[in-house]
Amino acid sequence: MRRERNVAFKADLFESLIDPQLFELPKELAIIDRLLDDERFLEPIRRKLTARRGRPTIPLETYLRMMYLKRRYRLGFEALVKEVADSLVWRRFCRLRLTDKVPDATTLIKLTHRLGPEVIEQLNDALMAQLVEARLMKRHGQRIRVDTTVVEANIHHPTDAGLLADGCGC
Repeated sequence: MRRERNVAFKADLFESLIDPQLFELPKELAIIDRLLDDERFLEPIRRKLTARRGRPTIPLETYLRMMYLKRRYRLGFEALVKEVADSLVWRRFCRLRLTDKVPDATTLIKLTHRLGPEVIEQLNDALMAQLVEARLMKRHGQRIRVDTTVVEANIHHPTDAGLLADGCGC
């Protein structure tokens, strides 16, 4: 069963005791936060996750925002979970209260595999279209130069005896 939004996303008792400035999103995340509120980002996920019964998933808006952070900062799933758990700002961006449990890395991995690469690509394309539409980014027409020089080299395949000799300094 899919959950689309974290329905009771309001400051809890613990958050009301903390200075609100600690939760303020940086400019880039504030812009992305507003853009990701658009319903078109949940549509590809809705089409893929149609089950109405079973154990509820993590809120889809939380998943979507965590995947943005993962891609933007080039993090692995484990590192992403740790960073979201440690950061008040990233928790707020992902719509998680202080008392909410951060989704486990395996949950994110399974959901990503279940959605498939085509849905993730659709989400990225939709976000890029939103950024271009809001004039925050130029269209993909820019070119990039890449150095693809390949140098042939002899390689030494390690053997048990060779590794032992290297370890002994023989």
